[in-house]
Amino acid sequence: MDEAPMIPHDRRSSSRVDTGNLVIHSEVGQDAKSQVLGMAVTLDLNEFGLRIQTTERFEPGDRFRFSVALKDHIIAATGRVVHLAQVLNGSWEVGIEFLQISSEDIDLIRRYCSDNPSE
Repeated sequence: MDEAPMIPHDRRSSSRVDTGNLVIHSEVGQDAKSQVLGMAVTLDLNEFGLRIQTTERFEPGDRFRFSVALKDHIIAATGRVVHLAQVLNGSWEVGIEFLQISSEDIDLIRRYCSDNPSE
């Protein structure tokens, strides 16, 4: 997997696209036998990260591998939790920054965001 170039510090200034895509995640560093898999839904994303809604509690700094269904493609990445907030229904909104993602997947996200701008 080709690694993306360094992520600029102004990544939050990049616009995000509202989404509702399936996310499957697993904790980084666990062996396959004890690996915890979970599911979530994306709320928004851009080439630097995404925000998900999940029933699971995360902590800032947690690292996860995840796959995101993006139309006919699966985006694979490793990310780090940068913020979280519990919402009224008891679920969690979790902001994740990408740490490792291929340049091809970044291009797919950019095209997806360009083709599906938020209103």
